This record gives sequence, C-alpha cells and structure tokens, in this order.
Amino acid sequence: MSPEAKQRSANNAGVRGNDSPGRRRPSSSSSQASAIPACRAPNRHLDLAELERPDYRDIVCEMERMTAREDVSYLHPSKRWEYPWALEQADLRPGDRVLDAGCGGSIFPAYLAAQGISVAAVDLNPPAGLAALHGLNYLSIQGNLACLPFAEGVFQAVFCISVIEHLPAPGIALAMAELRRVLRPGGRLLLTTDYARDASEEMWHEGAGGSFRVDWNVFDRDSLSRHILDAEGFRIEGGVDLEVDWELVRPAMSRFHGYPYTSVGLILVRV
Repeated sequence: MSPEAKQRSANNAGVRGNDSPGRRRPSSSSSQASAIPACRAPNRHLDLAELERPDYRDIVCEMERMTAREDVSYLHPSKRWEYPWALEQADLRPGDRVLDAGCGGSIFPAYLAAQGISVAAVDLNPPAGLAALHGLNYLSIQGNLACLPFAEGVFQAVFCISVIEHLPAPGIALAMAELRRVLRPGGRLLLTTDYARDASEEMWHEGAGGSFRVDWNVFDRDSLSRHILDAEGFRIEGGVDLEVDWELVRPAMSRFHGYPYTSVGLILVRV
C-alpha cells in the first residue's frame, strides 16, 4: 500500500463514508481484526486485549502522529481504548455535527474534523489556537457543562470522554441534563469514566514520578447506576457488561496506567 493510501485509511478509521450509508467502511486490516474477540457488549469496561485490535491501533497511531506534530497534548493510556471505543459506537459519517464536551487539550476534536465531521469543542480552559490545527476550523468555546452555549437538539452525537468524574457530585445531574438537551432525539451520548470496585475506597496513583491520592470521583456499580445509567431522559443502547474480575483487573490496570481502577464506556440515547 502506498503512503498516501495508508494515510487515507488511517484518516477514515471509525467514520463511515457517504457512499455507504447503511454500514461502516471496512478497515484495511479488518481481516486481522477478526482474530481478536469483538463480541463483547457495547457498554463495557476497558479490556487491555482490545488495545491490540488493528482498527483501534489505526486510530491511536493517527492520533499519536497528529499529537507529535503539533505538540499540543498527549494520549493518556486509558484514552487509547476510550477514543476508539467511542468512535466505534458513534458510527459517524462526514458532515455529522458533534460535540466534544470537556475536550481539554485533546487532539480528538482535530482528529474528528480531519474526517469531515463538524465539531464543537467545549472546555473551561480551551487551549489557544487548537481549533486552527491542520488548517481546519471547528468551533472551540470556553464553557461549562452545566450551562452549554448551544440550542436544544443540535448534535447527532456528544462525546464526554473521562470528564464526568471531575465534576462535583451535585453538578453531575446538571451536566447530564445539559448533554441530553443539546442532543437530537435519538442522538447518542458516548461517555467514559473511571470505574472501581468500591468508590468509597481511598485510591492512589503509583508511578515512576511518585504517588498521589486520587481526588476526583471514581464510580462503582451503585454510583454509576445512580448518576449515569439511570439519568433522566436517556436509555442505554445495547447490552451492558460491567462485571469485572477485580483480582485480575486491578493489578493489570495499576501496571498499565498507575491507577487501581479501569474505565467504562457507555452509550446513552436521548429519549
């Protein structure tokens, strides 16, 4: 495959073309992907084996290339799963209008815009100049998830990737209501967050640079149901698999990113 063809394949990973309205455009490595189990429920926790899926790796490699070129952000280890998972479930096509809620300094909005997606990115402190990357113009706004500066029902999909856990507990319901408001009826909220066996446990990050206490929300099954799964005005789309063998997963995740918990990805549809 020529370098140009490889680039086109990477750019189109996770996004349907206009010529195939009923199905996703196959990846150039789709035959290899079948070697890795892909039959898990769409609403699920991070499985480190999925990081080796060729379609996921294509997406991550392109994001790494964009990140290295612009030096604007980095890919946190868990987002090497969260971003590909969210793209897979969003099932986007060029021209779709989406919101990245709480984008931070992520390259994710630029990645979406590079594939023809119309992107609005909102954060309390959006990086200056991020919207002009690669000659692309997308809407970058300073804003609060509890009061989004958009009309009702304007987005086909909303991404909220590892953001909701950083809100104070009383603000979660407000944010969920706002994320629902800006979605079209039937639109999807692709949400990821931290997930542990017991949210009341004191948790620490252990890494080469030292240790620190986790001072944000980490959800367990009960608090996830209370704040997210049972949020008013949404329904969960597809099967749910949140069963975790913590005796195996906890040490594996500690080695992976230094935290004693995993991530979950959830698809919530506006009703």
